[in-house]
Amino acid sequence: MTIQEVRVGNLVHHPIFGDYTIIRATAFNGFYIGTPKGNAIHIDDFTPVKITDVLLEQMGFKYMEDRAPGIGNFGWWENDEISLTHLHESLYGIEGMSGMKPLKYIHQLQNAYFVITGTELSTENVVRIW
Repeated sequence: MTIQEVRVGNLVHHPIFGDYTIIRATAFNGFYIGTPKGNAIHIDDFTPVKITDVLLEQMGFKYMEDRAPGIGNFGWWENDEISLTHLHESLYGIEGMSGMKPLKYIHQLQNAYFVITGTELSTENVVRIW
C-alpha cells in the first residue's frame, strides 16, 4: 500500500491499536496518515484491510443469489449503486471501470466506488473504527 493509493476517509489497519482495528484516515502530510485522534503515523506502519463478507454487509451491501441453466447457482454483492462479483477467495471484481477490475482491499473498493459513482462509500457502520 502506498500513499498514492490512500485517500482521506479510507479504512486502513494499524496493529498498534489492537488485534484488528480499522482507522479512518483523516489527513495526509507527506508519508504520514492522520487519525481521528490526531496521531500522525507513517504509511509504512499501516496495512490494507481485506474485503470480507462481514465488512461488505456493514457497508450496506446485500448478498444476492440466482441460478442459471448450465451454470448453476451464482452470487454477487450489491448496493444501490454498484455490484461486486466474488472472483476467488478474498478477490472481488467490480464492473464499470473499463471492464472488470479486481479488488482485494477496502481502500481499493472505496476508491473505485468514488470513481464510478462520484460519491463516497458509506463506512459509518463499520465496527471497530478507531
